Amino acid sequence: MNTTVIYITDNCINEEIDLLCRNHILSSIGELPLISVSHKPMDFGHNICVGELDRNSLSINIQIMKALDIAETKYIAIAEHDVLYTPEHFTFIPPDNESWYNENVWMLQYYSKDNPQFNGMFSQFKQRKANSQLICSTETMISSTQDRIDMMGDPAWFRKYPSGRIGEAGAMDYKHAMRLATGDSVSHIREALKKYINRYKGYNWNSTLPNVDIRHNMNFTKNRRGVHRRYDIPHWGTMENIFNERVINTNTSP
Repeated sequence: MNTTVIYITDNCINEEIDLLCRNHILSSIGELPLISVSHKPMDFGHNICVGELDRNSLSINIQIMKALDIAETKYIAIAEHDVLYTPEHFTFIPPDNESWYNENVWMLQYYSKDNPQFNGMFSQFKQRKANSQLICSTETMISSTQDRIDMMGDPAWFRKYPSGRIGEAGAMDYKHAMRLATGDSVSHIREALKKYINRYKGYNWNSTLPNVDIRHNMNFTKNRRGVHRRYDIPHWGTMENIFNERVINTNTSP
């Protein structure tokens, strides 16, 4: 019971994916405490409704901080509304003061308006550090989330980058970050951004069985496709298997 699962949603997701992912989260976390933070009220764990917010990184971090205000465990695991998690994922205990991202996650294209030929395809990026796969100490999550809120909430930064553009702890490339913090209007953020990147270290780990990140044309990070591609993966099988709840139980590596 040393990990709290923080579930984040903007409630902009179709009912089929919403119910599938929530059911899997409940079955995967066992007795772990669950805090959900949503734009609309919902019956899911301990719910905090923040009301309608803009869809950007600042809003996501504000939601996370609302949950952190009441979390009582040593560790935090982030869960997003369009990701399927295996039980193993939530048993990972990270070293203190470091942010760890489960690399064994496949993106499943459920629907794409522009590229329907890839519907049903799983794809993967190696060394990806996604917020939905983040597990770290509560102390690290609180400090890093507040740092992001302070930087993204700066009026000048928000005007230039309304989507946010500041990545999770240990997930930002230094050179890219410095390019973002160029220009008179945002140069005052540069030192804070340097400290943020140097302070937090991010690492990848791999669960035995993969998680599934469903891409449905309403993802905040759009419909990405990785370079490693296939139409079935270990444990889950095909997209049809997943949505018909016929999950294949196998320990074969992807």
